[in-house]
Amino acid sequence: MGEGPTLTTPRLLALPLTIWNAGYVAEELGAALAFTAVAAPPGGRGAARVGAVGGLVGTDPYAALPDPQDPVGSLRRELRRRAGAGRSVLTWVLRRRSEPSAVGLLAADTHGRRAVVGVSIGQGARRDGYATEAVRAAAGWMEHRGVLVETRIRRGDAVGKRLGQATSFVPTPVLVAEWWRIWLRPPAG
Repeated sequence: MGEGPTLTTPRLLALPLTIWNAGYVAEELGAALAFTAVAAPPGGRGAARVGAVGGLVGTDPYAALPDPQDPVGSLRRELRRRAGAGRSVLTWVLRRRSEPSAVGLLAADTHGRRAVVGVSIGQGARRDGYATEAVRAAAGWMEHRGVLVETRIRRGDAVGKRLGQATSFVPTPVLVAEWWRIWLRPPAG
């Protein structure tokens, strides 16, 4: 896939994360991104390893829990890891076009001709449709390049389900880590 381009929507700019801006972005978004800890289901495999909302943006159901005492440091480490992970890991900083403030993060982990997308919106910018705009932009760009786009939504996550439906994803019977359902965007045509 290579490094992602700057994606634009009517209200957002999605700017590629680099190793050079990861620390600044962590400082800017660390307090606004709420890492809600999700307890693994009782007796589930990997119960000790399943992290908060699938890592940074829900693309990794086995992510480690962030440090609640240092959310900025946890975010900085995760962003630097993603920025240095290579061509298959894409991360964008979501900024309003009307002002320079960041509202969240968008990510895509690619595997050949497949990609898992996820988004995380800061507390003060939720329920404004930014996640829908960002996911549609990333999915459209990847589909134009011939990539099958999927996302992972926790079973019982009503907000994730509404976002999946609003961005044309459909649930599959496939579960990851026993409680993350894979949702696909059906290919056009």
